[in-house]
Amino acid sequence: MAAGDAPLYRERGPEDFGEAVVLIERIFREEFDMPVGEPLGREIEALRRRFDARRDLVLTADVSGALVGTLLVSHEEEPSGTAFIPWLVVEAPHRGKGIGRELLFRAVESCRERRYLRLRARAFALSPAAPHLLWMHGFRVAELKPLWLGGLPRETILFEKWLTPSAA
Repeated sequence: MAAGDAPLYRERGPEDFGEAVVLIERIFREEFDMPVGEPLGREIEALRRRFDARRDLVLTADVSGALVGTLLVSHEEEPSGTAFIPWLVVEAPHRGKGIGRELLFRAVESCRERRYLRLRARAFALSPAAPHLLWMHGFRVAELKPLWLGGLPRETILFEKWLTPSAA
């Protein structure tokens, strides 16, 4: 990235889910030959319906005006005090430049400020980048389970991290 191409990180709202969905769908289709279409649409619609700005979060990273990364955080009703990251994606040409790391850092800090006790995150086993990033940020494997995408079961890794409260 050139100096003028520094990422712009923004906290967004449920009205921005559409843009995030397009990016997620494109990355999974192009990089993993995995159309996520309908299941992703249903999941995102459920997240949008229950979105609560006090508890949930949509973070994006733009480079030169183009969306290159996104991370979604959703509250979980049970167990209480838990938030969930169902999606963290960064386009391939922008990986290895700290964008995913910054999105995750901001999400963790936001969850601390919101007084969450535990943060769970989902990663796909076929993508080595996300599991590695989560592991390096103190998340630990909690569960392995299949998720049906593109008509096939895909192995997902559920991570979790216990949070200490923010000093703020």
